[in-house]
Amino acid sequence: MDKTTIALKKFQAIVLSGSEVAVTQKQTNTAQVLTLSAHLMSQGFTLSEDLFKAMNTWSLEALTEVAAMLMPAVKQLKGSDVKHKPMYPNFPEQVIAASNVELYLNALLYYYTYGQWQPEYPELPREFAFEDMKFQAIGMIDGATFRGLFTTLLSSRDSLSEEDKAIVQWFMAQDDADQLCVPDDMPFHENKCLVAANWLQQGRDIAPLVKTSTDVLRIVTYLSGGDVSLADNTKFKSLPRSTRRTLINQLERVINEEDIGRHRNKWVRLFHNLHIGDYANKKAYEIAQKARNGGKLASFYSDLEIALTACNVDACLELLKQRPGEFGRRLDHIIRIAVSVDVVDSEIKVHSFTNKLLNSFTVRPEIKDAQKQVIKAFLSIVDAIPVRNLLQLYGHLNSRSSDTKERVIFPKGSLQKAVVVDTHLDALDSDLLLELQRGIRNSLTTRFAKEPSLGKVWIAPELIDCPLPAQQRSASAGLHNMARGTRLPITADSMADKDTLRLFVYWKGIDIDLSATFHAEDGCMIGQVSYTNLKSDKCKAYHSGDITRARHGASEFIDIDIPSAAKHARYLAMNVLVYSGPSFAEHETCFVGWMTRSQPNSNEIFDPATVEQKIDLTQNCRSVMPVVFDLQERKVVWIDLPVSQHGFHHNNVESSQASIQQKLHAILNVNNKLSLYELFELHAAARGELVETPEDADTVFTLTKGVTPFDVNTINAEFMG
Repeated sequence: MDKTTIALKKFQAIVLSGSEVAVTQKQTNTAQVLTLSAHLMSQGFTLSEDLFKAMNTWSLEALTEVAAMLMPAVKQLKGSDVKHKPMYPNFPEQVIAASNVELYLNALLYYYTYGQWQPEYPELPREFAFEDMKFQAIGMIDGATFRGLFTTLLSSRDSLSEEDKAIVQWFMAQDDADQLCVPDDMPFHENKCLVAANWLQQGRDIAPLVKTSTDVLRIVTYLSGGDVSLADNTKFKSLPRSTRRTLINQLERVINEEDIGRHRNKWVRLFHNLHIGDYANKKAYEIAQKARNGGKLASFYSDLEIALTACNVDACLELLKQRPGEFGRRLDHIIRIAVSVDVVDSEIKVHSFTNKLLNSFTVRPEIKDAQKQVIKAFLSIVDAIPVRNLLQLYGHLNSRSSDTKERVIFPKGSLQKAVVVDTHLDALDSDLLLELQRGIRNSLTTRFAKEPSLGKVWIAPELIDCPLPAQQRSASAGLHNMARGTRLPITADSMADKDTLRLFVYWKGIDIDLSATFHAEDGCMIGQVSYTNLKSDKCKAYHSGDITRARHGASEFIDIDIPSAAKHARYLAMNVLVYSGPSFAEHETCFVGWMTRSQPNSNEIFDPATVEQKIDLTQNCRSVMPVVFDLQERKVVWIDLPVSQHGFHHNNVESSQASIQQKLHAILNVNNKLSLYELFELHAAARGELVETPEDADTVFTLTKGVTPFDVNTINAEFMG
């Protein structure tokens, strides 16, 4: 992680330090700038007009220094900083021409010798051919703009990816860290622990960052290298006495039984780690003893669960109005309770407060009246719900106009999973649903109207295929980052003649396999290309050969002719699997991606200028599906989900077929998320005016300029708060 790489990924620019020395003589360094530009173009980048002009005035020393930082960074972003050498050096034509017997015997001998023997073929010269491509222009920013990224990241209203957390840590480790602007309010609690842990190690006061007991739990979890979402358990590290004392003092300020009860088992272990017995005169010690000894801890949620079990709508509403955010999360459930409830069992023994509410319950003769009461109660507190949560609810309601047979759930955690749950939810009454949606929309637009005017606004129609970014904590680092489910054109420049899709993987370590599975409209697998099947003549798909030992690095490629494959399949899923070995996180390096080529047998096999996306795989799992391609619409769907292995010792697409199909089905059928188009439309309605063409607009939202789906941090910080 360095300044140049961060600036390229987040701003597509370099940072001007102010030390560039202008040339005082009449001559300029145009030849050197053109040379740098040519090298950048070989990687798919180019200098913006402003940067090109500025560089012509720099001294040769300054230009050389920037080039020395810039070229390694762009090569690393595109994956050309390593040497790519497939088993069959004249791929793909060599694999196409080879007989199945030749391919089979080569593989047999290779596996029999544990990779010591490898077929030797002379590498034939590859012809040069022009590839149409759209270069990414590199601009320039100043130091203040660059440091503003730190504030933007911490202002996010969603979790940060591991890459973004590393960027925050990088900023705090620099000499000019005192110039960073730490937001007064960090709306997403998980992000605060990054700063708090840093301040704690510097001996700074962390009181402004500790608002709840859970903040303390997250800080220690972060210091111990655990999952700050608290979805998984963490083995807490031993802490210095001074650090323990500071944490106990902060805990004493904010501790309450409900926070402790929410993560009781984690706290029992943490209390031991903090040596809570040394602070027997504090309130924290009393609550710790109660938690350790199985005592009852006061809890809003226990009262709520009692009311829900009793199907007592009145009790639920009375409780939930105290917690607007929780009301939003439970709204659908409460509406369904209002449909089914007829009577309440008066014999249920409950907490005294809830019992009082139960006694006041009256049976409603009309179900619709009961639902109306729920909606009325919710809309009375809707303005107190955070915008991000309200947007998620608004998206969820999009799916409630019809009956639902299954739902896709994404459990919280550092390793994102998609779970398909069979369920049956009757559609909500159309009039009530409309009333609820109208109330939420009014609340959102009222709040957005307080933001600066956008003027005339144009929104690109393709943004309807880009869901709001959420749960970024498990997102993989890539050339571009986007929300799961985002659908974009396969080629950045939408060139129709680029009919070859080339998938690639590079790794160092133990056997990693690249596979491609073909799927019908309903998601069922109908074919595959992998180490067990190097070619599919029907779909014109070809594998470059399986390599099992990569101490010094290895690459595998798969070529797919899009028109041919689209005749037989709707979707193509990229699958990357560790055959038998450690997780991706335990490999020295592993990255995947894809290129689009019009002349697959020409130029280098790995041509960085044609790389559309490069993704680093660092997950703590052994199988992952990075993307799915819609072959008929020529779109790529961002998946980024682990795949489970079933039934076999070795990890391959055959043993993972059921999980691959489930993940594909899950991500392609999610219809309960708001899109970026709908988000920007809400902002335009509140603080702008929609126009029909981008030429007439003051603010443009599109894939290529303005706010894009890749700029997830800006969206979270500026448009979801």
